[in-house]
Amino acid sequence: MIKAFSISVLLFCMVCGSCLQHARAQSELLSNLHASDANGGYEPEVLKIIETLQAGRLEDALVKADAHLIRFPKSQIGHLLRADILQSMATGLSDIGAQSALPDTNLNGLKHQLRNRWIHKAYQDQESHTKVPSSLLELGEHPYVLVADMPNGRLYVYQNINGEPRLIKDYYLTVGSEGYGKQVEGDNKTPVGVYEINDFIEGKKLPDLYGKGAFPVNYPNRFDRYLKRTGYGIWLHGTPSDTYARSPWASEGCFVLSNDDLLDISKYVSAEKRTPVVLSDEIEWLAADELKQRRARYLAVIEKWRADWESLDIEALAANYTKRDFNFGKGDFNTWLKRKKEISVNKTFVQVQIKIDSLFTYPGDDNLFVVKFRQNYLSNNFSSAADKLQYWKRGSDGAWKIIYEG
Repeated sequence: MIKAFSISVLLFCMVCGSCLQHARAQSELLSNLHASDANGGYEPEVLKIIETLQAGRLEDALVKADAHLIRFPKSQIGHLLRADILQSMATGLSDIGAQSALPDTNLNGLKHQLRNRWIHKAYQDQESHTKVPSSLLELGEHPYVLVADMPNGRLYVYQNINGEPRLIKDYYLTVGSEGYGKQVEGDNKTPVGVYEINDFIEGKKLPDLYGKGAFPVNYPNRFDRYLKRTGYGIWLHGTPSDTYARSPWASEGCFVLSNDDLLDISKYVSAEKRTPVVLSDEIEWLAADELKQRRARYLAVIEKWRADWESLDIEALAANYTKRDFNFGKGDFNTWLKRKKEISVNKTFVQVQIKIDSLFTYPGDDNLFVVKFRQNYLSNNFSSAADKLQYWKRGSDGAWKIIYEG
């Protein structure tokens, strides 16, 4: 069971004669800091302080807090926990930050951050940690993909290993101050959807708010524009120079890592390769075999469309497309169908080959998926190659239809 983030301690502790012990223990711990770097880090240290505090080992917790603050002097959580440890030694403590003079907004933000980090620790200990997000159906040749679990404040990096996603890194994440599900400019929410990294901006070219740099994504994408969502400038970026990590909900709509984590994730993120980013409002976790089975079902939908095109049966091909609001309202179905029939008259054969670049179910809508692919078309009188983007929607009858193709 996940323990509550309030982490009640209800302790009284006599500290007489313990200062010398504390100093000795701190000296021993600090002498080994560099040796433990490979197995430690900001988050493991914070969680270890909490565990030690919960266990009532206040001297040990204070040593750990002091060592943490030497390594991470901008750690607001570290300073809060250290104050709580001292409070416990003096009079006992009923709740994290119970005696803090911080404004409620700041204190609640720190508690929210602790809660997210603690929940992730519990998640790591569960079998579900070996599962993968159901959205990652096909990665094509993308070496990495990012998946944000925005309710729990986590950003995952999955590597493409022979076509299968494998978790290699994860980071504590901050999103918009009003949460997620962006609709309009200025709502301070992070978008929910499938995006791509399309640029990198060095930190020295940005205000201090953005930290060591920024990776913009292509919000609003075509689906966002179809839904008339507004806004711009949604970036993955770092933190200000006086802050190690921000509260889980603190940005103006961007998704934010600590500067250390931003520098680390830059090893996997590429504007040139347009690294996919799935910003999720909820993640369904699947075992590897379950993901393969689901992938096959979606690929079968796309394969039927391809086979219908090759069949020269234009009515069968047209049945794969929605008539209502055809192509996100940017075209007319009947005009398109008439043109397809005119072209087909002179065709004796059609061959269509596709190579999928990415295939993702769309966060926020269980009945939507988006696929990108390279299309090679050949007929008796024409040939072409093009990159294609399709959005597919499942209707109430269970049939999948293309709602956008471009």
